[in-house]
Amino acid sequence: MFASFVVTLRPTQTASIGNSSGKSLHGLFFKMLEQQDRSLAERVHAESDFKPLTVSPLRGRLKPDGLRRLATPDQLYWARYTILSDELFNALSKILLGKFMYRDSVTLDGAEFAVQNVTVDPEWSRGWGRISSAEEIWEHAAATPEVTLRFSSPTTFRQRGLSLMFPIPSNVFHTYVEKWNMFTQIPIDEGFIPWVEQNVAVEAHELQTRMMWYGDYQLHGFMGWVRYTAKDKDAARLKQLNALADFALFCGTGHKATQGMGQTRRLPSRAAAESSKEEEE
Repeated sequence: MFASFVVTLRPTQTASIGNSSGKSLHGLFFKMLEQQDRSLAERVHAESDFKPLTVSPLRGRLKPDGLRRLATPDQLYWARYTILSDELFNALSKILLGKFMYRDSVTLDGAEFAVQNVTVDPEWSRGWGRISSAEEIWEHAAATPEVTLRFSSPTTFRQRGLSLMFPIPSNVFHTYVEKWNMFTQIPIDEGFIPWVEQNVAVEAHELQTRMMWYGDYQLHGFMGWVRYTAKDKDAARLKQLNALADFALFCGTGHKATQGMGQTRRLPSRAAAESSKEEEE
């Protein structure tokens, strides 16, 4: 089971939080999971390849406060956790539902936030919440030659110690193939990426370079939308391309997707890409 939980939070008083909220929310995730199932938390944390989750930055109106930022009780904030395994889905569902039902709070960077809402409904989460399975994604995947993705937090790829700052098709879809093959029972063959390299190109984009803090250092990445098009109309390959684009909502893109970077979702059309105005951290 794949899930994207959108959690709405309100600080109980004006709160000064650190400048790396994705890293802080990552820490909060493991703290909550440890309280629910210590063994599971240790196993997930020890994963050396791909962890079955992503974490967003904290979204909302945060006021600058030196190297920190202020969250105020008159504002609502939200964050997103995505899950790629049934075991983690069951655990996080129980944790978040309990906090919402009992009006519990969570602690982020030493500040208390009340849990106002938890949803997986796309309509109630501006398209960011959802529950699906690999089988559902695969069954509903079209065979269209055009795919549009929106990168809503700084996104980058690490290669030979360097940061790659453009969504080259093979880099983007290589991320998705690796996670898809690790967390599903519907394998995509090793010939897919060579096909992407030869047939898929960036047709249009609107991208900007953005910075994200990680404590005392910075990482840069691209944000915005990009439209890919495939010249080869092989239906089987196009179905794979579209399934992976739909999977991006759950698996994220590129480097440090478990700590706020690489938040991604598919947009339904050219018009949606060109008119989308999403909050940046």
